[in-house]
Amino acid sequence: MRVDRERWEEHFGAGYGFRRVSEEELRLLTEAVPPRAGARALDIGCGLGSYAAALAHLGYLTLAVDWADAAVAATRDRYADLEPRLTTRRLDFEDSTGQRLPEAAFDLVTTRLVLAFMGDKAAVAEEVHRLLAPGGTWVVTTPLTDRLPEERRHIGVTPEDVAVVTDGWDRGCWYDLERGGPRCFVLRG
Repeated sequence: MRVDRERWEEHFGAGYGFRRVSEEELRLLTEAVPPRAGARALDIGCGLGSYAAALAHLGYLTLAVDWADAAVAATRDRYADLEPRLTTRRLDFEDSTGQRLPEAAFDLVTTRLVLAFMGDKAAVAEEVHRLLAPGGTWVVTTPLTDRLPEERRHIGVTPEDVAVVTDGWDRGCWYDLERGGPRCFVLRG
């Protein structure tokens, strides 16, 4: 389900984010994908930038992208002290006619709480494959529809979506941020 860009501009422009990045979430991430000096990360759908900033604090050279200008501006302004470890860019990740990021440019790609709002999940997975350096990792953090009440299922991914996204990876694992909460898929190419 693709959400109207104007709605995201208003959301982020008003300073609203989503789920906070907890110490436990970062601990689980570093256990699954130990950071290493000089590794490059791409945070797709960065929102207000807290996850991208956390990646930069872990030592990643991080590019945070979002299709909402308000999100990119907020991330840049809130975390200006992290430059050059954290840079921002407005990018509609699903627009194949627009600017493309360089092939094999990232050791880690993250999509945190954004996959449900992307239309063609197979195309997203294909593009992430293209962007990852050999041995790179894609971390998808998302609610699952079967764990959500009916009125909130639009923010989660279905079992069919999970199958599409996880197909074609050499190795993978998953963990939950908390019981019944968002799931993190760790996919290695």
